[in-house]
Order: sequence, then structure tokens, then C-alpha cells
Amino acid sequence: METKTLPVDLSQLTPAQIEELVQQAKEIEKAKKQAIKAERETYKQIVNDTVMQSFKPLVGLSKHILNVKKLVFDNFESVVEMKNEIYGIKESQQSHSFASLDGSITIKIGHRVTESFDDTLTAGIEKVKTYMATLAKDQESAALVETIMDLLKKDAKGNLKANRVLELTKLASRVNNEDFSDGIRIIQEAYKPVKSCNFIEVKFKDDHGKEHSLPLSISAFGLEDEPEKETEK
Repeated sequence: METKTLPVDLSQLTPAQIEELVQQAKEIEKAKKQAIKAERETYKQIVNDTVMQSFKPLVGLSKHILNVKKLVFDNFESVVEMKNEIYGIKESQQSHSFASLDGSITIKIGHRVTESFDDTLTAGIEKVKTYMATLAKDQESAALVETIMDLLKKDAKGNLKANRVLELTKLASRVNNEDFSDGIRIIQEAYKPVKSCNFIEVKFKDDHGKEHSLPLSISAFGLEDEPEKETEK
């Protein structure tokens, strides 16, 4: 095995020379650390400059988006009112979809809803569960218990889905029990949906008849990006 030798034979050096080499090594290490520190400080300054340069146009973009969004909603407000008047209806739907005569452009406007329940939800659920505990253990009642338990399951965020409450209401009309029906009423009355934000979705067809989504979100750059869907009720 080949033995590597140092460039300098320390045994041939005086203590003063060895001390000098040690100092040189320390100076080299110090210079490296200073260089790394300088590079990191330069990087942080570049980040700061880039953030400051980007912030102003982003503020301008945000204001422009808000102005256009307001313009579109104002434009369609009278259209929705005219639709209600002409067709003799009063809609309470969360969204409206309008298309050009040739069907090449579709604009959908509306608001998204965050499903929410107040603290009485727990009382309603417990009342329903209490009733289920009294059911006879036959095949029919077991199927009913399983159905109700599925409807009472919460999502990943710990919320009960509003469409399941509607299913529970249908069940209450079939089950002749006041405690069960009261539990369902409590759950239904605990539902407090919150209007979270307005949205605009635009789809258009290109010259080949292929449909695209117009990217209106700052996170959407490609024509194929799909917009967020509104919450179902």
C-alpha cells in the first residue's frame, strides 16, 4: 500500500515554523467562512431586491383583477334581473352560466360557499345516536343504522357535508320517532353556510372547436388549467 507523504515534513520544522503553518491554516479557514458569509448576504440582498421589484406590479395586477371582476359582476347583475323578470322566477342559486349565441364562449359567475355548522351540531348528532341505540337488532334496523352512521361521517376537515343533512331530513320523514326527527332538525338548523368569495369562470372554443379554460388565476398560466369548482350543496 502506497504511503502518502505530506508536502512538508513537520518533523523537520521548528516550533515557530509549525505555529506559522497553523496560523496560515486558520487564516485560510477564516477566509473561506467569510467568503461563504459574503455569498449568503449577497443572495439575501438579491432576494430582497427581487421581492421589492416584483411587489409593485403585483399590486397593480391585483387592483386590475378586482376592477375587472367588479365590472363583470356589475354587467351581469342586470342580466340576471332581466332573466328573473322575463321567465317569472326568483333564483337563489349560487352560480349563473351565460353563453354566446354560437356557443363559443361561456361565462360563469357566482359565489363559493364554505359549509359550516354552529355548536349545536353536536347536540343533534348525539340525539340521533341515542335513538339509534334503541333500535332492534334485526337486519332492517341494522341497515338503517349503517346508513345513518355513513351520513353522520365528517370529512377530513371535521365538517358534516350539507348534502348529507338533506338525506337525513328525508330519512326523518320515513322514521316515526320524535327524538330522531328532533335530532335531525337540530342538525339542519345548525347549518350556517358562509359565502366565501365570488368567482368568474370563462371557457371558449378555438378555431378547431376545442374548448379551453381562460386562465384568470395568478397560478394559472396555461389554457388547459381547470378553474376551481364551486362547493356543491
